[in-house]
Amino acid sequence: MLEHMYPQAVEAGIPSTEYWGMTLEEIMIQVQANKRIKENEMRERAYFDYAQQKLSIYAFNDPKHMPGFEDAYPFIKKIEQAVEEAKTEEESKQNAMKRDQEIFLAQAQAINATRKRRKLIEER
Repeated sequence: MLEHMYPQAVEAGIPSTEYWGMTLEEIMIQVQANKRIKENEMRERAYFDYAQQKLSIYAFNDPKHMPGFEDAYPFIKKIEQAVEEAKTEEESKQNAMKRDQEIFLAQAQAINATRKRRKLIEER
């Protein structure tokens, strides 16, 4: 059965090197995912083509009222906000990691100091 599906699966975007190691369920899930990805790409391309045509009409007929970049592509602000949020989240993770490292280093120094004191006491 898998031999007959091989050409269609590769045509649907499954790499030929991975196909033979997949189960039927994995193949079907991957085909559906590839189909959704392709549909989303087509939807994005259509949106950009439409926006470009709309801007071209403004540029030709009414350039004074041509919308700005952010107005033409409103999702850009959302992407920028998501990137900024990810940056601040990453910075907070980095700060927490630095604090944890400082605490760990202080504890290690305290342990070393205690060991030195014990060694001095034992030597007496």
